[in-house]
Amino acid sequence: MALLPYVDESKASPKTLEILGNTPRKLNVARMIANASDAVFQNFSRLGNSLMTRGKLDGKLREIAILRNARVCNSLYEYTQHVPIAKSVGVTDEQLAGIDNWPNATCFSEVERLVLEFTDTIARNVKGGKATLQALQKHLGPGEIVELIMAVGFWGMVARVLETTEVDLEDFAGKVNILERAGR
Repeated sequence: MALLPYVDESKASPKTLEILGNTPRKLNVARMIANASDAVFQNFSRLGNSLMTRGKLDGKLREIAILRNARVCNSLYEYTQHVPIAKSVGVTDEQLAGIDNWPNATCFSEVERLVLEFTDTIARNVKGGKATLQALQKHLGPGEIVELIMAVGFWGMVARVLETTEVDLEDFAGKVNILERAGR
């Protein structure tokens, strides 16, 4: 059970309710973050949506970074929610299985390995390595690299909210299969 209550929807603004969606399958992460002010929640949602749907960074690279970041942050919720998204943009089952031990996995391309290395460094040390940044520049433009850094930071922030408040994984999230894959 989450350590803080989810937003009281009877007190939420119409815009917050619109973002949460008018469905029975509201994501608990959104219900938790909606406790913040309307401006914070709405702009948080806008940024996350922009990174997911309007960015320059390839979706597969973004999702590989998010999944790796979730593992570094020990965020089962974040990992579980992003597996289906990752699969929809081309992340393979072999790559999902290799995320935890990516340095020894042979299923990642050169640019994917650089994204994983950069993600590890940023998630653990805040600052990405200069050599990795320079190597990424051979594959990605400045906008894509900035969005990669932002994605690691954004989903790192989300992981911190999820883990600190112990947000509950939804029953509809495919929990059993993902938990088995995660070895939990």
